[in-house]
Amino acid sequence: MAKLEDLTPMPFGKHKDTPLQDVPASYLFWYWTKTDKFHEDLNSYIIKNMDALTKEYPDGIWKED
Repeated sequence: MAKLEDLTPMPFGKHKDTPLQDVPASYLFWYWTKTDKFHEDLNSYIIKNMDALTKEYPDGIWKED
């Protein structure tokens, strides 16, 4: 799989085809906490951007499993 970057389209779901930088942090938080995290590259993107996502959506509890 390819490394995901900010301008890479979201590969699936409600925000499919939206550049990852424009996908709401709350949606990425939902993915991070409520799914089985089946997309390895998206997991890596979230980990890489954890600081920014935490600032954008501070109500979430961003933990790495």
